[in-house]
Amino acid sequence: MRPLDPVTIDRVVAVLVVAALVSVYVLPSQSAASFPTYLLPIAVVARFTIAPVPIGRAAPVAIAVLLLLVYFSTSVWWSSEFSWRGAFSTYSRCVLIAGFCVGVASSFAASAATSAWLSRAVTVGAALAAVATLVDFHLHPTWDGRLAGLGQLRNSVVAALTFSAALLIALDAALNDTKWWRIAAVLAIAAIGGVIVATGSRNGYASAAVGSWIALLTARRPEGARLALWLAAPLIVVAAAAVMTAYEPNAFTQLFPRGDSFRAAIWGAEWRRYLEGNPWFGLGTLTSDRVVVDDRAFAHPHSLYLASALQGGLVGLVILLAVLGCTVWKLVEMIHARAARLGLSLIAAGTVAYLFDGWELIDKVSVSWLVIWLPAGIAWALGSAVSESRAGDRSMTVTADIGR
Repeated sequence: MRPLDPVTIDRVVAVLVVAALVSVYVLPSQSAASFPTYLLPIAVVARFTIAPVPIGRAAPVAIAVLLLLVYFSTSVWWSSEFSWRGAFSTYSRCVLIAGFCVGVASSFAASAATSAWLSRAVTVGAALAAVATLVDFHLHPTWDGRLAGLGQLRNSVVAALTFSAALLIALDAALNDTKWWRIAAVLAIAAIGGVIVATGSRNGYASAAVGSWIALLTARRPEGARLALWLAAPLIVVAAAAVMTAYEPNAFTQLFPRGDSFRAAIWGAEWRRYLEGNPWFGLGTLTSDRVVVDDRAFAHPHSLYLASALQGGLVGLVILLAVLGCTVWKLVEMIHARAARLGLSLIAAGTVAYLFDGWELIDKVSVSWLVIWLPAGIAWALGSAVSESRAGDRSMTVTADIGR
């Protein structure tokens, strides 16, 4: 039997990567959406037996990602609520995330078509899901008037953040693809934007706005006075909102009808729990995310950074920030590439969103894979493509094609 060549395996890996992300929008459960991710590690191992994915200039990103997965999986052994089932689940999820990151790196570095194909597939899948969600919301209004999504996205905040990522991917297609795909992407953005607005999630609004601003800024790359205006725009918006809330009595209520949704109290309780626990190494990944404030229970801390600090301690939080920092650094360095601009907009949106929401860093395929692990894999791909081309194994057109 003739062995598979690296090109064929890279295509299989690319199919699995795209299928995993599209499944977040079109399949009813997280478990069903995870099926492609179970096959990814197998395909990645098969790829490595023929020709390993180089690291080269992407070493900081690759090392930070692998260190984070090793550290948080190891933390199960000092978790305050240890269980063998929980430990197995954590280790298996770490393997899936590692397989996904390496799969993204391999497929994006191997073919320029992967970036465009991913944007097109996610745009179509998310647009169809958005239309179905809006129809369902019209037929079955919720008690609080906020869209809650369908299937695994049946939660206002989760739907807002997940569709915010889809909006940025559709925006990538609208800015960079061929004429008819641009038109399709604009229509998709309208449907996806309607879902985000209907959720009423201010965090969803902010993350989508920040990601879109980054996408447009990096696509246009203005200079001089225009660059100053682009950089000043967010500050002007924030200043205008601050002035409005200071001089208009009802402005704050209009901007934030639910107030801070108990976040200040939740964060205060979690901060005390962090200090009383193990500030350096945390209470472990298996420690419950449940927060109790004045006899009222909340499912999670409403901040991925605080949750990571609680479970992984200061060490875990620093490693997470290292992953984000190294990824951003590499994407900015390769900003001429289309894939880099997409990754940067996604990680910018995620960085903002996770200030006020999120809790599961080590999770099955979900929004965190779109705004953390996909950008990290793209950064790895861009660095490895440059390294391999400079070594003479490939043409320098590899990274140029990734970015067009």
